[in-house]
Amino acid sequence: MPEEVRTNEESAMVRRWVSRLTGSGSTAPPLRIECRRQGWGTMKIGRSCIGTPLCLGGRTCVHGLGTHASSEIVASYPEPMRRVRAVVGMDQNSATKNYAGRGVSLVFSVRVGERTLWRSGALSIDSAPQPVDLELPGVMAMTLCVDAEGGDIHLAHADWADLRVLVGDGNWVLAGMLDGAVDLDLGAPISFRLDGKKSDGLLPFWHRTCQSTEKENGVCLHQVAMRDAATGVECRLEVREFAGFPAVEWTPYFHNAGPHDSPILEGMQSLDVRWLFRGEAAVLHRSHGSRNAVDDFLYCRDALMPGSHIRVAPGGGRSSNQWLPFFNLETNATGLILGIGWTGEWAAEFRRDFTDTVNIQAGMNHTHLRLRPGESIRLPSILLLFWQGTPIHGTNLLRRFILRHHTPQVGNQPLRAPISCITWGGMKTESHLAQIAIIREQKLPYDYYWVDAGWYGPADSISQNEFGEEWAKHCGDWNVNPAAHPQGLKVLSDAARAAGMKFLLWLEPERAVCGTPITQEHPEWFLGDAAKPGGNLLFNLGLPAARRWLTDFISRLLQEHGVDGYRQDFNIEPLRYWQTADEPDRQGVTEIRYIEGLYAFWDELRFRHPDLLIDNCASGGRRIDVETISRSIPLWRSDLQCHPTFNPVGGQVQTHGLAHWVPLSGDGTQCRPGDTYSFRSVLSAALAFFLFAYEHDLAKTSPGYPYEWHRRMMDQHRRARPLFYGDYYPLTGRDAAPDGWMAYQFHRPDLEEGMVLAFRRDNSPFSQASFKLCGLTPACRYLLEDADVGEPTSISGEMLTECGILILLGKPRESRLMFYRKK
Repeated sequence: MPEEVRTNEESAMVRRWVSRLTGSGSTAPPLRIECRRQGWGTMKIGRSCIGTPLCLGGRTCVHGLGTHASSEIVASYPEPMRRVRAVVGMDQNSATKNYAGRGVSLVFSVRVGERTLWRSGALSIDSAPQPVDLELPGVMAMTLCVDAEGGDIHLAHADWADLRVLVGDGNWVLAGMLDGAVDLDLGAPISFRLDGKKSDGLLPFWHRTCQSTEKENGVCLHQVAMRDAATGVECRLEVREFAGFPAVEWTPYFHNAGPHDSPILEGMQSLDVRWLFRGEAAVLHRSHGSRNAVDDFLYCRDALMPGSHIRVAPGGGRSSNQWLPFFNLETNATGLILGIGWTGEWAAEFRRDFTDTVNIQAGMNHTHLRLRPGESIRLPSILLLFWQGTPIHGTNLLRRFILRHHTPQVGNQPLRAPISCITWGGMKTESHLAQIAIIREQKLPYDYYWVDAGWYGPADSISQNEFGEEWAKHCGDWNVNPAAHPQGLKVLSDAARAAGMKFLLWLEPERAVCGTPITQEHPEWFLGDAAKPGGNLLFNLGLPAARRWLTDFISRLLQEHGVDGYRQDFNIEPLRYWQTADEPDRQGVTEIRYIEGLYAFWDELRFRHPDLLIDNCASGGRRIDVETISRSIPLWRSDLQCHPTFNPVGGQVQTHGLAHWVPLSGDGTQCRPGDTYSFRSVLSAALAFFLFAYEHDLAKTSPGYPYEWHRRMMDQHRRARPLFYGDYYPLTGRDAAPDGWMAYQFHRPDLEEGMVLAFRRDNSPFSQASFKLCGLTPACRYLLEDADVGEPTSISGEMLTECGILILLGKPRESRLMFYRKK
């Protein structure tokens, strides 16, 4: 895998942040600045309101605020402020010096509450700057005002230069921070309300401790604990810092150590910080979720204009349903990537004020609850990764970090994403055995033989394919269907193993149809309307007894059937089940317990079966987040590929968008023999490469099947697979338009090789395109090889990066796969 990389600047950003959070460093919190009102433009930190250096009396200043009358700016600090100093006046720039600024006079004032503590005279462009040196009565906030005398605000550019305050500990704190700084107002990156009171007014008075421990794999664990003596409510942050990466993570936990129910806890945000930057532009990068559409995981860029905000939630309770829980905030060549670890209903909001500040919140979408005495809960985990340079640099830092710290490991290396022969579970045993024999005879090097849904249920109800209702209506009856598989499934796993493959089996244990055996034996284990025959019920993983039973049951099933890969599907939206089960003063608790139970269930399965591969499916890729990818891999990232006539452009869009965040995922080909364009459109680290998924395929398609083409495609996947573990570079736009091209590059800097995939879509009129490659060394030469030709060509890195690689595709709906390696 590529080595972790972080610059000194990125390292410093993380170190400052962790030091502030843990109290292990001497870095003082910044002076918090909030512009409440401004007559024109946006307030700037360290620059004038038009972006030029602050300039008063012919002298430029580095620190301070540039604003425009009429303005109100609130400056606050978590400790009492004793004195404020500044130099104020009209900013000297080309506009104010040469034009109408000469007719404007400004009056500056400092207010605390309703009282005006200081007021300047009228200052014009010709006036000398006026110093401010004012004693403050130990306040936590003050308001800095600028008004135009006579009301004319044209070109009323005003500066609070060298603004600083003396705080309670005797230190002077400057206004103005480095680009890309995360402001922790109270040294805690979370927020909540307790008994109606905001946490920013509570946490400074809670008892606080911190313990740090060096862990394996370059991880330092910090336990930051805060306790309210009055209520017994405790908040603990489990913070992880990573050697070699500019990343920090934390998981918040709340506990009631008191003898009574806690007051109401609500609005609980795992992340509540401000991102400060210098520059006009703020852009939020994000991706769609998995919506069974051609634009699944579509990569999006949204400008955050002053005064605007973007709020995102997945909808329905599955974490990547409408939107993927990863975001990249780009500001002036600095940025912050946010990843959310919560396999339920999270929400994130990015709100830009009228300054160079973006307020970021993320957590559960809704909480309003009391904690019982002795009760504890966990909230969504948060990943922050800092970067400088370009957004794609941040992307590749994230990919390397995910591979190292959030991908299941085998022998200290990320698991190898498999290529699988996917089959329908309702296909009868003899047909499965016939297909396995073909795989063996034709020497098709599959990693797994995949048996999907439909293998269970009563003998009088055999499921032919996923387009009927038989497979769905028997979820909860996990007895092997005796008509389809009279000898059980072990005969299939044995045959697959003899052919050199492992065995993967589909289940959906979180959903059960009302009336199936387990719903009748233990109705108390389910959420939903148990009086509705045939309706979907939700198995409540939040109940310890139910979870223990399910863990034991699945563990036995894996052993009994010889299962190496466990495919867990989830085809209902759980949010309404959770919300219906909540009491009025316990809103959010059912969801919390369920998600805690899901993680405990998977962790215990992995503990009992260390070599088990968990495939995370939820109607495609609707539960992809930091927590699930740490335990599993999504082998089927979109249900778009379920239908035999699916549009292969969807596979291209999925790779293009998802690769920005998640290195390892899988896609499905459907049964399209000889269709290289479609195969490459879904080419990914893992691959479900259809042979004969259904019995009618086996009967109709096996005679005359192009096995040589099939082997060639498998060889191309085998060669491409390790490159998906490298850096990623999109080479074209991101949409699903049928008249365009799409291309992307994967590069392994540690191996000094990579690949380019390019597609000319159905309606594109262009027969050629040139793409400049990334990550190469200009002074070196590379061997470039067309996968369809096989003859390598030597070409310089300078040519590939400066001029690009020219790709000719003579017909629409054609593709090209190019491999390269350093000579």
